[in-house]
Amino acid sequence: MKPTEILKAIAYPLTESAVSIPMIVFWLLVSFGLWGGVLGLFFLFLVLPAVFRFLMIVLEARAQGRVPPAPGVEFFHIYGNSWTLFPVIIAVVMLLAVVMAGKHFGAAGSITTLVLCSVFFPASVALLAITHAPLQSLNPVAHWRLQKACGRSLWIASVFLFAGGWLSVQADALPGLLSNLVDMWLMFAFFALVGSLIEPYRLLDEIDIPAPREKSSVETRGDLERQRTAVLNHAYGFTSRGNRDGGFKHVLEALGEDPDPVAGWRWYFEKMLGWEDGQHALFFGQLYIHDMLAHGETIPALKVLMRCRLVDETFRPLAGDLPQLAATAEATGNSELAAVLNRS
Repeated sequence: MKPTEILKAIAYPLTESAVSIPMIVFWLLVSFGLWGGVLGLFFLFLVLPAVFRFLMIVLEARAQGRVPPAPGVEFFHIYGNSWTLFPVIIAVVMLLAVVMAGKHFGAAGSITTLVLCSVFFPASVALLAITHAPLQSLNPVAHWRLQKACGRSLWIASVFLFAGGWLSVQADALPGLLSNLVDMWLMFAFFALVGSLIEPYRLLDEIDIPAPREKSSVETRGDLERQRTAVLNHAYGFTSRGNRDGGFKHVLEALGEDPDPVAGWRWYFEKMLGWEDGQHALFFGQLYIHDMLAHGETIPALKVLMRCRLVDETFRPLAGDLPQLAATAEATGNSELAAVLNRS
């Protein structure tokens, strides 16, 4: 990379609003946690994984040459995309290694360990973004392949990480808030730099773990459950911020790719009924009923309608679905429900 491109990559967290705004929010949250005593430590336990999760998303987005998506409440969950949390473990182990080396061997030990960590960490997080496999990010063979593929590019990140560690120590002399901001920017700049360094090589499909064995039906169901849970968490993030349409759009797009959409519709509907605000499930129920009617499933659609009316007796399906539902209710002997639907 040219020097100007390196500087642009380092400054990326400050120049791209999709990154700078979350960075400032995380800075304030972390600062609050550091000042909050015992309660603050618990708060940091929730916030720091979200920070590293977003850092990995930034790295992956930069490696693909795109802008990262804005973080939502799902970033604070400890489940879903667990690979994005692995850098937390690596960072803690490296920090302990530097501290212990300094304790037993003095400044020379700390510096030597920091140099080794500066060489290891950029390749490790790059491999993690490429493969989404924590074990692969520790694989020496994969490290060698990545270094060979990128030439000397990753050494730029190693130099920046070492310099950033030194700068972070110097920043401790600044007022608390400003020192925390420098540390937060250094982390975001590092991950953005690593992603920018591997982006020209288009490595996301070239370095990976061996093809897995064929999964059993139990494993396949487990994977599908995790995928649906991740989609639902993302949709909840939209709806909880007042964007119900955006949340439903995300679910509908996922249903379009679901291997069992019939079960998928039922799964999402049942899970939404467990949300604090049950009105979201009722609005989703309207779409669910409409989809079943479109596929000729009139009796199941009527059952979902009655399920929704148990939650809220004023529930009404979409206007265009009323005649068919009323006719089905009449045909099945539920004249009372048919009369209610005909009056709607």
